Amino acid sequence: MTHDGARRDWRLRLILVGLGLPVALLLSVPVGRRQHVGEDFHVFWQAGRNFATGHPLYHDSLPGARPLKYPPFAAMVFTPLALFPLPVAGVLMSLANLGLWVAGLWLTREILMRTGPPGRVRRAVVLGFILSAQYFLDNFHHVQMNEVTLVLALLGIKAYLDGREAAAAAAFVVATAIKITPIFFVAWLMIRGRRRAVVAVVALGLACVVVPLLLRGPSRGVSELREYYHVFLEKHQHGEVASYTAGQNIAALVSRMTVAPEDSGGVSYRWAPTSNRTAELLYRGLWCAVLLLFLGRLVWLRRRQAPVTVVEPAMVFATALLLSPITFTTHLVPLLYIFAAVLSVPRGRLGLAARALGALIGTGMLVCGVSGRDVVGSALYLAVGGYSICAWTLLALFGLTLVWSGYTSTSCAPVRDL
Repeated sequence: MTHDGARRDWRLRLILVGLGLPVALLLSVPVGRRQHVGEDFHVFWQAGRNFATGHPLYHDSLPGARPLKYPPFAAMVFTPLALFPLPVAGVLMSLANLGLWVAGLWLTREILMRTGPPGRVRRAVVLGFILSAQYFLDNFHHVQMNEVTLVLALLGIKAYLDGREAAAAAAFVVATAIKITPIFFVAWLMIRGRRRAVVAVVALGLACVVVPLLLRGPSRGVSELREYYHVFLEKHQHGEVASYTAGQNIAALVSRMTVAPEDSGGVSYRWAPTSNRTAELLYRGLWCAVLLLFLGRLVWLRRRQAPVTVVEPAMVFATALLLSPITFTTHLVPLLYIFAAVLSVPRGRLGLAARALGALIGTGMLVCGVSGRDVVGSALYLAVGGYSICAWTLLALFGLTLVWSGYTSTSCAPVRDL
């Protein structure tokens, strides 16, 4: 690009930012003003305030407040939010989420340009944007933090492709310390990366545990780590599927199809009835199968020194969403990358059976993308969630990306030699 072209490009960006900021502020102010105790964002704001003032993180919540389900490091990260009144902090976070949406789109495009067929990237990103838009809008309206971890994961992928493994480790570890789900990208980096990546992950991981522990005091810090485990992680570890009444992960999928709802007046989506014990065994077996297939494929790719293809990060995202302790619709923002990556693979390279499977998966992607309550109505929206259409689609996408990640034909060129 010439100097004049670069200047025109920057002028255009400044004009777009200048036009976009007032619109973004106009959209964000009403969202921030309606924040109160009991809203999702209040949890983050209160956690930051509790961390800064020394109040408990996981008990003695205000009446009507939701419990914190994030690690102590996350509460430390949320501390700047407490510098502002709750509504003002809500406005600022809403603005940040709009900016993070743009950043997620740009990073997805950059990664796809590096790892996939360039001629299909623009269309794939546009379709990924459309089919995942409702989940970003959900994050915006509920002032959630899922876009923060998404962008950190995408930054980590880009850094890895650029050969900056320490930076990739920092992005993945910080994302995991904020919310446990990105730990699968930590595993990806440690298996696919070099020794320096492993060293960086271990050092940064210890820092993310030790720093908030020291700031809160060693005794209290250790106590809060234990409390975080017992309050949030323990029941998921033991596979208590009866506790899953929503979400689109493996646990919720198994729970709804096998176990009757605890509320006798609730709508049942059970079509494979069984006992709670059998359901828990099914959940654990399916969970372990996905994990072992994921880790096994990464080891296989490492041993073959295979280049990173466009669908490999999509496989990691799909694994994280399926195996996460909680995967509500607000957590599905990684579908932006998953959908775009899968849609960027040329159809001409697929056989007849693969095309038929692709059509079925494509239908699931379409249903997930347009099944917002405001678009299809409450009854159809609840049916799509109740019958776990998105979870089944994610499971199929996991299988598809698992297979495709072993073929260099999904990549335009070896981007990263390991």
